[in-house]
Amino acid sequence: MKCAKCGNQASKYNKEGFPVCARHLKIKIKPPKCPNCKLEMVVREGKFGRFWGCPAFPMCDGLQSF
Repeated sequence: MKCAKCGNQASKYNKEGFPVCARHLKIKIKPPKCPNCKLEMVVREGKFGRFWGCPAFPMCDGLQSF
């Protein structure tokens, strides 16, 4: 799993629940924008792990991996 801030190997979760490396543990992470509708994405849990998903699902199916 990758750090939500820099893309390096994540070792922990910050208090918002985002996977982060040790350098970014105390930094607040700003969620990315949905590529389809431009809303701020939320963390979702699937059978293959966590991912960014659009909050407007099922009307919008924007996805992004960590």
